Amino acid sequence: WLPFSGHGLLDMVSDEKDARGYLQALASKMTEELEALRNSSLGARATDMPWKMRRFAKLDMSARLELQSALDAEIRAKQAIQDELNKVKASCISTECKLQESEKKNMELLTDIERLKKETEELRSEKGVKHQDSQNSFLAFLNAPTSALDQFEPKAHQFVVKSFNTPTKCNQCTSLMVGLIRQGCTCEVCGFSCHVTCADKAPAVCPIPPEQTKGPLGIDPQKGIGTAYEGHVRVPKPAGVKKGWQRALAVICDFKLFLYDVAEGKASQPSVIVSQVIDMRDEEFSVSSVLASDVIHANRKDIPCIFRVTASQLSASSNKCSILILADGENEKSKWVGVLNELHRILKKNKLKDRSVYVPKEAYDSTLPLIKTTQSAAIIDHERIALGNEEGLFVVHVTKDEIIRVGDNKKVHQIELIPNEQLIAVISGRNRHVRLFPMAALDGRETEFYKLAETKGCQSIVSGHVRHGALTCLCVAMKRQVLCYELNQSKTRHKKIKEIQVQGNVQWMSIFSDRLCVGYQSGFLKYPLHGEGSPYSLLHPDDHTLSFISQQPTDAICAVEISNKEYLLCFSSVGVYVDCQGRRSRQQELMWPATPSSCCYNAPYLSVYSENAIDIFDVNSMEWIQTIPLKKVRPLNTEGSLNLLGLETVRLIYFKNKMAEGDELVVPETSDNSRKQMVRNINNKRRYSFRVPEEERMQQRRSMLRDPEMRNKLISNPTNFNHIAHMGPGDGIQILKDLPMNLRPQESRTVFSGSVSIPSITKSRTEPGRSMSASSGLAARSSAQNGSALRREFSGGSYGAKRQPMASPSDGSLSSGGLDQGSDAPTRDYEREDSDSPRHSTASNSSNLSSPPSPVSPHKTKSLSLESSDHVSWDS
Repeated sequence: WLPFSGHGLLDMVSDEKDARGYLQALASKMTEELEALRNSSLGARATDMPWKMRRFAKLDMSARLELQSALDAEIRAKQAIQDELNKVKASCISTECKLQESEKKNMELLTDIERLKKETEELRSEKGVKHQDSQNSFLAFLNAPTSALDQFEPKAHQFVVKSFNTPTKCNQCTSLMVGLIRQGCTCEVCGFSCHVTCADKAPAVCPIPPEQTKGPLGIDPQKGIGTAYEGHVRVPKPAGVKKGWQRALAVICDFKLFLYDVAEGKASQPSVIVSQVIDMRDEEFSVSSVLASDVIHANRKDIPCIFRVTASQLSASSNKCSILILADGENEKSKWVGVLNELHRILKKNKLKDRSVYVPKEAYDSTLPLIKTTQSAAIIDHERIALGNEEGLFVVHVTKDEIIRVGDNKKVHQIELIPNEQLIAVISGRNRHVRLFPMAALDGRETEFYKLAETKGCQSIVSGHVRHGALTCLCVAMKRQVLCYELNQSKTRHKKIKEIQVQGNVQWMSIFSDRLCVGYQSGFLKYPLHGEGSPYSLLHPDDHTLSFISQQPTDAICAVEISNKEYLLCFSSVGVYVDCQGRRSRQQELMWPATPSSCCYNAPYLSVYSENAIDIFDVNSMEWIQTIPLKKVRPLNTEGSLNLLGLETVRLIYFKNKMAEGDELVVPETSDNSRKQMVRNINNKRRYSFRVPEEERMQQRRSMLRDPEMRNKLISNPTNFNHIAHMGPGDGIQILKDLPMNLRPQESRTVFSGSVSIPSITKSRTEPGRSMSASSGLAARSSAQNGSALRREFSGGSYGAKRQPMASPSDGSLSSGGLDQGSDAPTRDYEREDSDSPRHSTASNSSNLSSPPSPVSPHKTKSLSLESSDHVSWDS
């Protein structure tokens, strides 16, 4: 059976033939059209004149580029020749100076030889020694071979200051030559490299035998100078161990651990920039192996080869600087750990002096939202600091937790306190104008401010005294211009006295001895502030030992007036000492371990900030005395006492000076888990308080009392007491009759200062939310217990005598940690009974004496105070 009939098949075949013919015709037609198009396009190209013009233009452009490149090459060649000519001139001048010195020395030596000859002749004539012996010896010396003559004529080293591209050790003392440029000097003849200060101690023979240049590594245990061990290790990448490890060069030198970053690759060399430094003199320094739980993202095979180096970071014991180091093998790791531990033991044994100056502390609670955007800060007094941030100028009372807003809500970039004129100058606003506020505004008073209209676009400000303190000047820097104002008692409080044009953009400025010192790229200039006079440079153009500063442009970051005759000029690459005429005063230079971002000076210590640390130098002795391993720290004032730590949790850091007599700022206790909030005062819109809300306090107290461990920690162990006898409820009433009634006021105050609930001594309040019946009931219970309480307080006379009086709170405040002035919310919280806790807190009466715990009582009554740092407990 067929699905189609014969007629259907014929129709299909005929249709297919028609379609095939149609397609063939269409293809041939398209081919013809394509040929026609191709012919037409060839004809058009033959007559395309713009194409030729484009070709000629391209040829002209290529010729022009070749000429331009040739011109650039010629300019570079001329510049290189000029640089070489300058170097040759400098070397000629130095050679001429050396030649003059040599001639002078030769004349002195000739004089000494003549004198010795005369003395020798006199001795011969006295003793009758023949001259022939000395002549024969001289002839023997002349006939000696040249190798023997070389031994009698040692050559002096030809030292030149050199910049090393990789970390290099001194061949004399084996310590690292730290610095970004000009780290040491090298002999051009024998290649002996050493510190500039070690050049005088180097062996006088040139060339030095190879066995002397490659001496063994080691550290002088008395001075701490030298290199003990070095090698390549791996440290975690900046993102952490999870992202992998990177190569580093580790060197144990001068009782410090230096780490230099090394790029990946066999031929890669470490940079001269120190990545991290850990000082072994640190009190918290330690070296230890790690567990798998310490490095959860590390490879299991690498864990036996990893060790940890720890040092202090902030004064809080929980905040430490820790570095993980991966050695090449377990044996190598054991060597590193052994060397570090042994050196630390030697350090402790020899009791090398701790040269550290600053102790970094957290100045205030990091949960304060104003700290995160702080741009500048200043210490007003022991308890107040001024913060300038994105929202304006604020005064923070660190002991009372009070905050005052000064002025409007404009962003503050810099704060300058001028106490002699009772003014505070700030750079604020989008246009960066300078505004003057009276000191009275820091107390929250409504005062006027004075805007300096000409200071738009201000970069920095500085104030100082001229005319031996009779006049106060305020200098305002704007790019290449400095405006100088006299501060007075007029209505506007200021008067413009001078306008100074600077050679380059102002990078730093300060007032030294009636003159304004301005730092710009590769230079410092001093301008007279009063009267007419020309400025003079602190880098004398005729001193060729300082010419490298102008040849390699470098930023000016700080200048220090050490005395009337000497200055320290700090550039981004090196620090140099000059006299009042701008000539070099010291051969040695200050070397930065890493690229500095800023400098601060607090006599006599210079703080140099870099990305991973703050390095402290003594400008008088030129010693590198301390390294603070804090990353991403920015100074907020010119002295460097207040800083901003820009890590995940932004912190306000105070550098406490251990050498100062007293603390510049009282630092309260801080906690990362603080739940304080910034609350505006209802009566004054400029005042805020920073405290834990009442509901939050109640919740914290209840959670603490539910936890047995926390509850035990709240009550301290008994200290500073003598156990007389055990007394229970109702005992000792009779003893009260024998107590002396004529107590002196000082003894009375001493006894009562041992109480825990301090606010109830000075204030007795009826708490809101508690009925009168409950208050009277508590009072009755407290009065019933007064007999045993008084006996406990007065029967132990030795306790009353030995007990240290607690610091009395000012203005009703409990302690420096914490309550708002005049606020009794915490007192109410801790005096209120908690129904959820099996242990009750009994409210004290006006005398504030609580009863001791009784072994037979079902509820032991104790007085709790979470805010007080001095707890009292009694042994039953």
